[in-house]
Amino acid sequence: MLSLIISIIALGFIIFFHELGHFLLAKACGVGVVEFSLGMGPRLLTLVRGNTRYSLKALPFGGSCMMVGEDPEMTGEEEGETSSGHIELDGRVYRKESSFLEKPAWKRFLIIAAGPVFNFILAFLLSLVITQQAGVDRPVILSVEEGMPAAQTEIQPGDTVLALNGEKITVYRDIQMFLLMHQQEIAEGMPVSITYAHEDGTKRTETILPAYAEDTGSYRMGLVFSGSYQPVTGAGELLRYSAYNVEFCIRSTVSSLELLFTGRVHKDDVMGPVRMVAVMDDTVETASQYGLWSMAMSLMNLALLISASLGAMNLLPIPALDGGQLLFILIEMICRRPLPREWIGRINMAGMLFLLGLMFLILFNDISFMLR
Repeated sequence: MLSLIISIIALGFIIFFHELGHFLLAKACGVGVVEFSLGMGPRLLTLVRGNTRYSLKALPFGGSCMMVGEDPEMTGEEEGETSSGHIELDGRVYRKESSFLEKPAWKRFLIIAAGPVFNFILAFLLSLVITQQAGVDRPVILSVEEGMPAAQTEIQPGDTVLALNGEKITVYRDIQMFLLMHQQEIAEGMPVSITYAHEDGTKRTETILPAYAEDTGSYRMGLVFSGSYQPVTGAGELLRYSAYNVEFCIRSTVSSLELLFTGRVHKDDVMGPVRMVAVMDDTVETASQYGLWSMAMSLMNLALLISASLGAMNLLPIPALDGGQLLFILIEMICRRPLPREWIGRINMAGMLFLLGLMFLILFNDISFMLR
């Protein structure tokens, strides 16, 4: 039960950190914030300070940042405008120039972009801790299987893979991602060009045609990797690999969407918030058997992936997401005039209905999967 509570709070904090980005940039750009809340649902505690209501809500899941003028139809600002031109909301009065829509396009762009950027910042901070403690999974070959295609080349144990078919390889996970993304092409006979470096620093390139292995039911090159993590050396390597971990999570998210929309993954492979919490709960519960630090590291690994993925998903140019708003602002900056609010309202409503429908399907899929 404790691990479930920790998992829910961790997922909620990731979403809260996203909203914190919007909040801090809104304040910095002079936009009035009506309410900044931790959690969702009915308010448990609330106070008003600096013309902003700060609330602690019942459900420890996420947060919200309601800005003046962000959505006039939702906040009722048009009806709440006073005779002096001020805006009245939630019993408080705001200057019209503090409205989100009154700010220059570049300021609005920064405020909206701050949410995903904060997710990436959180992911990087988590990655720093993880990389410092666990190290990095270098793509070093452990052994070459006899009778397999790689055995016919000059590749040796201890060699480091640098690229596959021209795609740069930095960590062992890159190799796994390459094989996942190209499994269909490999099964159809696609050769794999491997660029690698010997331990003495010399580089070579070999072309291998993966062979079907009856024992595993898959196509293999015959290269075995340990997949173990090795310590990083120096601050420069720590920063580089920490940043790369975030980049890898973002690319994984984009690649997963590609696999989903091309029908190469089953719907059961898609996780919504219910299964995310369940996976985090299982991971924390299992890791807790090996000590508190092991549990914390496992939770941070999942939080890193979710935070980076949330930032990437929010940048998709879909109405009602941050990416959709950024697209509207970019069009405004290029055309030097905003799109009609009626158009934006209708498009956002359509986007919201689409997202609500998608969330319902994902939630239904989560519950169906867990009830099996």
